[in-house]
Amino acid sequence: MQVLQTHGTTARSYIKLRRLNRCRRDLADPGLSHVTVQAIGARWGFPHPAEFSRTFRAAVGMPPSEYRRMQLER
Repeated sequence: MQVLQTHGTTARSYIKLRRLNRCRRDLADPGLSHVTVQAIGARWGFPHPAEFSRTFRAAVGMPPSEYRRMQLER
């Protein structure tokens, strides 16, 4: 807990960031392109699609579906 406070974050924020990073990884994985965006969000602790989309957009700057599309087009 002390380490997180030193870095200006909370345990809750740190955990959310880790979950979002895992969502980003899965959304960019061509092997998971058959898995819906909502299923990926739910897998990493975002069971409500609207909340997942809103949280992802706030952190990444675009909706998860657009992020996926851009990553898979590379």
